[in-house]
Amino acid sequence: MKYFFLSLLLFTMLLTGCDTVAPGDRLIEIPLATVRRNVLIEEFTGQRCLNCPEATAVIKTLQNNYSADRLIAVAIHAGPLSVNSSAGVVGLRTPLGDTYYKKWAVPSVPKALVNRKDGLLEREQWAARIYQEFEQATNIEMLLTCQYRAHDRFLETKIKLDNLAENVQARLQLWLVEDKITAVQQFPDNKIDRDYQHYHVLRAAINGDWGTEISLQKAIPETQTFNYTLPVDIVAENAYIVAFVYNDSGVLQVVRKKVTTE
Repeated sequence: MKYFFLSLLLFTMLLTGCDTVAPGDRLIEIPLATVRRNVLIEEFTGQRCLNCPEATAVIKTLQNNYSADRLIAVAIHAGPLSVNSSAGVVGLRTPLGDTYYKKWAVPSVPKALVNRKDGLLEREQWAARIYQEFEQATNIEMLLTCQYRAHDRFLETKIKLDNLAENVQARLQLWLVEDKITAVQQFPDNKIDRDYQHYHVLRAAINGDWGTEISLQKAIPETQTFNYTLPVDIVAENAYIVAFVYNDSGVLQVVRKKVTTE
């Protein structure tokens, strides 16, 4: 009988000992979304933006969770906190970036668009919005291939599009994006890193600022080809083509591919 009461006491201690944290204060881990589509995040940033490196780190963490080929990031350097190239200075600001900055009426950086839905978002909102977008289905399938000739820097990009639902009117956009660009970046407390490595930087539009109009018929695949000469200041081994289909409802699907063969 003594052992029975001892066992009962130990069992009661275990029950009460596991309830030291109030139910409302417990940390509930949200599982990663099931990936049904890829997601595009357009990050508005600048080399003079003190808080932008931290925002970029948020994107990197999210890409580690979902993969960089699923969560496709593009850094758009634009606005007064971005830097133009000049003698001895590598600036990442482009007229193309300024066009998008003006279009979206960016009030300050860092800000981001996620699949071009719900407007500009603060970095604290990115993770939740990305999660929601990954949970959405898409009817657009995309297959992107690149053929690059190093001797004349000629790039042929082919994109195969397949629509699994009703006919879709949209636009197809192809961007040139570059990783591992060493350039100056400012940080809080007046810190300046002159050897900072910038990733997924928007460099150019392959098929115009707003892309090409397309009409996708149900179950009728379509292939489009774009030829482009890679600028001399782009490192081909660090370059990607990002291709996405969008309309007034947002980005329907996005893919990316390295310019050179891996």
